[in-house]
Amino acid sequence: MRLAAEKQAEPSGQEKSTIMTLVHNLLRHRSALLLPCAVLAGTTFLSPRHAQAAHSLITQFQGCTADGQTGPVAAPTVLPTPFALAAPLPAGLTLYASQDLAAVGPVGWHCLQLYGSSGTFLMLRPEAFPQSDRAALEAQTNGPGIQLSSTFGTTSGRFDVARTVARAFPNYQAYVQSVIQEGIEPASHFPSGPYPDDQITREGDRDVAFTTPPHTTGFGTESRLIANNSPIQGLLHLTTAHDLMALQVRLPPSQSHLTQTIIEQTRKLNADFGR
Repeated sequence: MRLAAEKQAEPSGQEKSTIMTLVHNLLRHRSALLLPCAVLAGTTFLSPRHAQAAHSLITQFQGCTADGQTGPVAAPTVLPTPFALAAPLPAGLTLYASQDLAAVGPVGWHCLQLYGSSGTFLMLRPEAFPQSDRAALEAQTNGPGIQLSSTFGTTSGRFDVARTVARAFPNYQAYVQSVIQEGIEPASHFPSGPYPDDQITREGDRDVAFTTPPHTTGFGTESRLIANNSPIQGLLHLTTAHDLMALQVRLPPSQSHLTQTIIEQTRKLNADFGR
């Protein structure tokens, strides 16, 4: 999703702490009230003993800085516990993690998390991100890249979520209509049905795997990735709280064989793909 990373006047330290706490809680606990304790204690989460064992398998880890509505956030220096891997990654791949999201990508890439009231996303690409705040926030790429996003369906992100739901999740059109009925955006902004050129595979009524072919518009270009002569592959998942998880992956031709591994491992890393 093309999430807006709103910049406002620099808040006080207390305000910044309060807003960041809210963002983290939305990301990590927003569905807690909807799930029974038995599910929360299930296989989605690792016990401390298993988490420690999984951490021991991580030989490479790159922390990602974040920027957005309340200003910059330092990259983690220790892998956040929710992002433990159960097995080593194949050669040539490593783990990239911010405080809120994690993705697998080629070794040597650069990463940046952007966040705002609409949600948050993690961007990976071979080139370094610009130093200028505004340039970094608006950065797009017509080359290789990976974007993982979490868009909130009950905040300002609901418009982007509804647009994707209209195209990808036919059993949840009531949610789309509820957003349209607010009268803020016209119904014409929410076209229904998949993109005509996309190849999609449904994995239940809340999961879609897709491929956006070269030089076309589709779920793959609902991101910072600009259409070029390579396909974009990825996943969409609508949570029970109507938040949207989206992953778009475009690798160099020499590394395209790693695409499915990246998709599968990134899906496992982020618990919201299972909520």
